[in-house]
This record gives sequence, structure tokens and C-alpha cells, in this order.
Amino acid sequence: MRLDDLPVLSAVAVLFLVVALGAVGLPSPDGRRAVWWKRDAFFWFGLLFLLYAGVQWWNAGRDIRFDSDAQRWFYTAPHNVFLPWAFTRPEAAQMLHWFFPAWAIGLFVRSPIISRRGAALLARGLLYGAALLVVCGAAQRVFVSSRLFWRMPPDAVCFASFPYANHAAAYFLLLGAVAAGLFYREIFRRDRPPQAALSWRLALAMFLCLTGANLSLSRAGIILAWVLAAFVAGYGLLWGWRLLRPVAKVRLAAATVAVLTVFCFLVTGLAGSDIRQEFAVQHRPLHPLLPSLTAMNLDLSDRPRLIQAAWSVFLENPWYGVGGWGFRYLVPFHMPREMWGYLQNNPGRANVHCDALQFLVEFGLIGFGLLMAVLGAMVLPLFRRGINRGAVFTMTCAGLGLVLVFGLIDLPFRCPALLWTWTALFAALPKLTAREAVGVTAIRGVPPILATTP
Repeated sequence: MRLDDLPVLSAVAVLFLVVALGAVGLPSPDGRRAVWWKRDAFFWFGLLFLLYAGVQWWNAGRDIRFDSDAQRWFYTAPHNVFLPWAFTRPEAAQMLHWFFPAWAIGLFVRSPIISRRGAALLARGLLYGAALLVVCGAAQRVFVSSRLFWRMPPDAVCFASFPYANHAAAYFLLLGAVAAGLFYREIFRRDRPPQAALSWRLALAMFLCLTGANLSLSRAGIILAWVLAAFVAGYGLLWGWRLLRPVAKVRLAAATVAVLTVFCFLVTGLAGSDIRQEFAVQHRPLHPLLPSLTAMNLDLSDRPRLIQAAWSVFLENPWYGVGGWGFRYLVPFHMPREMWGYLQNNPGRANVHCDALQFLVEFGLIGFGLLMAVLGAMVLPLFRRGINRGAVFTMTCAGLGLVLVFGLIDLPFRCPALLWTWTALFAALPKLTAREAVGVTAIRGVPPILATTP
């Protein structure tokens, strides 16, 4: 995704928003068709957050100056010191181009126009697209060319269509978990025999996504991919042992061992030496994740120092924050002067590499609070009656949670494609896991997010 694409994609998101808001809701007791989004907390909190980010964009404009008397650098005050602000309008506009499509996509998926069947088709479409990306990435690795398909910058540590390895890993972890949930729901269902063709497609998508997380050469992605693979295998064996006949149990155990073995040989065959190099200790670690494990490179690099600087920036601007991408302007003031050259020559240090803290720094307590309210509006429907907390629920929540864990040590939510996919799947989860189609939820204040379908 290129920066110039964002306005075009935001324009496309307007179409999703128009369709979502124009969708006719379910009949109310008096026979009239309800406007579903009027009771949707996701709509209102999302709208408030976008208005807040819009004020930051409108009030942007701070220039750096040098005070010759005090011999120090400083930034001019915002146009209106009583309103949220940002440093530059183009950078503040990026926040709108990130979060407006996410909001529009979430509303579209939550709207009555998307049924349970539509949510399942959406999930499977994302899975098959991810599997195709892994195939392209594997071919990219075989031909040893980072520019083979996507015209990536020469210095990009890329995989498939992602110019940043950690973004690729987080994306494939998320989709791999969703594929596992849909696969287990299909093979363990009791109402009808499983569809063999669908089961094979879902299994292949899961296998390729977990492989892609490894081939991305993201250290965190590789570790989490194997954690997820172990969880998926254990979950399948646990439920298979409870539901299947003795002969089928043996077949399931043998198949699980065979798949894990093939998975291991495929990953090591395609990228074994590169993975070993990623984990090889090449220099003294700055901040090791596990100090006792010295034979493996688990260095957090300068992340703790960036997090400390970000917290200091937040304490100076707690309520409104510093606007989109504002951290990079203020981080030199919270680090030793000898670090300024390092920051200037490492553009990635514009990011805290902790998404929650960076968004807190950029939007302050008010804006971050609105973001958390949006998240709460997505979580609340998962606690209503009628949700089947089986394989799809468990695995999708695992995938969504892994991305959140990734966000504690990196920046998955600063990749628009990953942010939008994560939001779409989160919004679709209540429909994917509904036991039956319902019109009005029994929990007061929760919007009717499920459409009636046959």
C-alpha cells in the first residue's frame, strides 16, 4: 500500500458507509423498520473519534524554532491551544485515512446487509487471499528477489505484498487462526457430514498462513506461529478425542503428527538457514527479552528506550496528545543529545513499537479513551446470549489476541491493511458464531447486529 493510495481507498470506504447506513434494519414492535445504527455504540464512538482526529488535522501546524538566548530548540504553539492539535496536516490526515475506512468496514460488516452466510463468505475470501499471498511470497523467496512481484524498495525486509516482515507475520497469524476455527467447525459438526472440498480448502489455507508467518522471517512471528500451531493441534486433539470414535481418534492423531511434520520440513526447507540466522546472536543484546537465554537472539533492541521516551512525551501532553505522527517530532527532546544522529538515520524510530502507547501519545487520554470505547462496542456483543463459543469463537479470538500481543512489541495497527482486516473479522465474529439468526438482542443497549437469514 502506497501513501498516494490512501485517499482513493478512503473514497471507496465512503461507498461501504453509504450502503451500511442505508441498510434497512429489522422491524420494530410497531411494524416500522428500525434504523439499526442509531443504537450502535460502534457507530457513535467511532464517529466521535473521527471528529476528534479531524479537529487535530484542522488545528495542525507547529514549526520548529531556535531560541538563541536560551540556546535551545522549541516548537511554536498550535493555532488554538484549547483544541486538539497535530504537527502537520498531511500526517494528521493519515490518521483519518487509516481509521475512517476501518470504521466504515466495521459498520458495513455489522449492518443488516451482511448475514451469517455473508460473514462466512467474507472470512473465507480473506483466507483464500492470504493463502495466495503466501504462495507469491514463497515464490519470491525461491527466486531470491524482494522486487519480483511488488516493486518493493531495495532495502525493504518484505514478504509477499508486505514491505515490513512483522506486518506480514501478524496478518498471517490472524488469518491462520481464523482458518483453524472454520476448519474445526466443519469437520466436527454433527448436523451434517463435513464437506470434503471445503474442509481441504480451509486446511490448506491454515497450513499456508502458518507457513507464511514463518517465511516472513519475523522473529516474533515465527515464535507466535509455532505457539499457535501447538494450540491448534492441541485444541483439535482435545475435541476430536471427545467427539470421534476410537478409529477416527487414531486417524486424527496420525494426521495431526503428519501435518506438523510436513509443516516443519516445509518451513526449514524454504527458510531454515534464514530463520537460524535471524535467531543467531550477532552482537551483545541491548535489552534481551529473556536474559537467561543467551544462545538465542531475543533482543528487544531500543524498544524499552523508545517506550520510556514515549511515556515522557505523554506525561507532557496527557489530554490531547501530540497528533498523528507527533511522537517523532518530540522524541529527540526526551533522549540524550548523542542519540539524535541515530534517530535521524533510522526512520523506523518515528514509531514507539508499542501501538497502544503510541496511540495514547498521539491522541491523548480523550482520543485514546474514544478508541477504547470503540473496542468495547465490538467486544460487548460477544457476551450476549446466542453466541456459540466453539472452535470459530476460540480460534478467531486467539488470532485477534495474537495481533494485540504483537502490538505490545511492534506496530501491526499502523498497517492499514492489517487494521482493516482485524476490524472486519472482529465485527464479523458475532455473526460467524451465532447459534441462530436473531433480530433484536436480549441485552439492553446492544445493537441488533445479526440479520435474519434462512
